[in-house]
Amino acid sequence: MGFIWNKIKLGRQATLFDSYLYVLKGFLSILTGYILFHTNAIIGKDMISLLFGMMLTLEPVNIIGIKSGLDQIKASILGGVVTALLVSLFGVNAITVPLGVALTMYISLKFNWRFVSPVAIFTAIYMTQYIQLNALGEPSMLITLRLRLLALGAGIAVAIFYNFLFSKFFYHSMLKKRIVYIVESLITYLSIYIEQEEKGDLKELKKDITGLFADIDLVIGQIGDIKKFDADGLPFDQYKCALMELRDLTHYLLDVIMFRIKHDKGAADLVKLKQFSELLLEIQYLVEHKNSDKDRLNEVYQRNLSLDIQAESYLSAMHQSALGAAKCFL
Repeated sequence: MGFIWNKIKLGRQATLFDSYLYVLKGFLSILTGYILFHTNAIIGKDMISLLFGMMLTLEPVNIIGIKSGLDQIKASILGGVVTALLVSLFGVNAITVPLGVALTMYISLKFNWRFVSPVAIFTAIYMTQYIQLNALGEPSMLITLRLRLLALGAGIAVAIFYNFLFSKFFYHSMLKKRIVYIVESLITYLSIYIEQEEKGDLKELKKDITGLFADIDLVIGQIGDIKKFDADGLPFDQYKCALMELRDLTHYLLDVIMFRIKHDKGAADLVKLKQFSELLLEIQYLVEHKNSDKDRLNEVYQRNLSLDIQAESYLSAMHQSALGAAKCFL
């Protein structure tokens, strides 16, 4: 039985990012949305918009979910209005269908050249493929757009409710687990580098560690959002301070990896890297265990502080960042 569970359960990283809670939240949101609206005379006609918009709005922190929901509404209005005008003037044909999507993409790029909202594109297609009829049986762009926005808005409302409910009860542990994940990842990457440094085959490690920057930035953003509605619940300033230092440490470790890939010999003392890992382990323990004292962390911090490391080197930069992360909690 244990073997089967080990095969089907989510991995450690997914657990630290509360993936089980995310699945549960998704199930409850879909269940609630379906029960409330599938028989509604208007919204029940477009459960796809309701359910899909709902899933896109599910976020760990409610403020982020609200922003996501508003972005979907804006994108839907953009795609809907542009396509509605085209179809009203020229009907639905081989030209207006792709032109509606192209114009929506063009206007999106005028606002932000880096990003075109998939929701805006979906709405542009929706407006030509799911046209509603008025009381006279005539195609109506206004009724079609109204249906899209009402269904989407209902789904977003349900998602925001569950975002609030889950964040209210679980965000304390959620934030700590995300920080533990980041520290654990750095410890793992340091360990892999130490083991594989002699071989120099570090391209996969380089790829993995590059993705950690996005995870760190995500958690830093979540700290800011959570702090807005619970300024006293957690040591937010300590967490943010440590994450900023850990982000720098990740950058310097990437530099070390890049140097070794291009040279026959590494730029860091492996014994000293192991001592950095010990410091990170103590940071992880302190974050993970609510009532742990800081004596162990301070002891390892002092041991690392006394290391003899050449100034103005990759190792020196990593050393300062590791010490800085520990100091945030002392």
